[in-house]
Amino acid sequence: MKINASKYLMPRIQDIFFVTLFIMVLLLGPTMLNLDGDFPRHLLTGKYILENKQVPTTEFFIHPYQNRHSTSHSSEWLSDLSLYLTYKYTGLAGVVALCALIIAATFTLLYNHISLQHSLRLPTFLIAIWGAGATSLNWVTRPHLVSMLLLAVILIWADDLRRGKKVPLWRFPAIMLLWSNLHGEFIAGILVLIAYAVGWVIDYALNQEAPTPEYGTKIWSALALSLLASLLNPGGIGPWVGVLGFVNNQYLMSRMLEANSPNFQIPEMKVLLGLLAISVFLLAIKKEKLSASQGLTLAGFSAMSLMATRNIHLFGVVAPFILADTFSGLRNLPLLNRLENTLQNIEGQLKGIFWPAVATLCLSIFVITNGITQKLYAFSPSMFPIEAVEWLEENPQKGKMFNNLDWGGYLALQLWPEQLTFIDSMADVTGEVTLQYEIIITTSAGWEKIFFEQHNIEWIIVPPDSPLVNALRDEHQWKIEYEDQTAIILKK
Repeated sequence: MKINASKYLMPRIQDIFFVTLFIMVLLLGPTMLNLDGDFPRHLLTGKYILENKQVPTTEFFIHPYQNRHSTSHSSEWLSDLSLYLTYKYTGLAGVVALCALIIAATFTLLYNHISLQHSLRLPTFLIAIWGAGATSLNWVTRPHLVSMLLLAVILIWADDLRRGKKVPLWRFPAIMLLWSNLHGEFIAGILVLIAYAVGWVIDYALNQEAPTPEYGTKIWSALALSLLASLLNPGGIGPWVGVLGFVNNQYLMSRMLEANSPNFQIPEMKVLLGLLAISVFLLAIKKEKLSASQGLTLAGFSAMSLMATRNIHLFGVVAPFILADTFSGLRNLPLLNRLENTLQNIEGQLKGIFWPAVATLCLSIFVITNGITQKLYAFSPSMFPIEAVEWLEENPQKGKMFNNLDWGGYLALQLWPEQLTFIDSMADVTGEVTLQYEIIITTSAGWEKIFFEQHNIEWIIVPPDSPLVNALRDEHQWKIEYEDQTAIILKK
């Protein structure tokens, strides 16, 4: 029997999309590794879990909260462990390749589903690209990337239920069990199910699209089972309490740049502005109404993206999925219909996932083993105090440390357990230490009491231009132990 190799080797649109996204993430890898200080903290947590065979339930890494009960690791421990194992065996290049795989898989899955659902390739391809572009604002080597993939999956399953397709109910608690141990944004999945469940009630009450009681029973059951499954993590209800308390903490939200509303005056935000605008336009010209479930989902995640830039990656997944329904009448355009028929005839004969599989394997091996890429995928001296830490490893300091907030994760990764940091970008979920940090670093009224009496700080590592440096050197005669362009170390 003769095998037609061309049908396995010729790439489909989704294959080209996957490979393009994978390469884009690899190119952005050096930047993604150095956008904030969270990633090193995730690595350290994963290392702790691997070495101690348990998920930490208290704070180990910053001394003001040392041994205080904490559930901050409970909903991310599996991601932290996965990131550390990847880092341990393949280096930072392997972590970037893993992130590339997750992002590419997310939008390829999304495109593949909506293109088949609506028998349209070109319009759905364009809206999927737009969604990916919007999420690129939040492409960082952190666990939230896996939430995009799982959000796409739960959207597909919930919508398939709405359309009357058979979706086993066990899938919903199963994915929620996994998600609630991977990342705190599992709550986004619960919000999708709430939107679809409440949407069924609205449609049923208004007799829209004649939603069946059977679907209502299934979607409410999926929601209830998923809520229960979300508690099956080392912290139980702790992650729910932590996340809800965190997002409602006005001080912490005002302190975090990513918690602020997007500034549409800066160029990077134009892609989000465009996606919001095209959403309004497509909904305005659509003849048939969306279901209440779809409307609630799109409205909810649109509002979330406008409230905080940290939610844009969620909107970038939801918007293309929902807006694809507005393309239903495009098949009536003769030119587009001919193009779609041609593509369908061609792609209908193509099989397999040759190109995504080969690209993932070959490109991953290349970046992991190539000496040049290994140098590119590294922590940046302009972002982290790399040379200062090397000096500290040769000249360990005694006593309690005070450090720059964004460096806390990196310092802990390199110096813990011998040295505990004062603060990092993840440990504080109440704002107590962050407020103290702000008072000290700006030498505001009362800083000396907090610094000397409350915490008994004996040395600091901060940027050279910090007001704290001048205050300690000039008013308290602290001496400089080390200094470079990124960091300065002062000692009592």
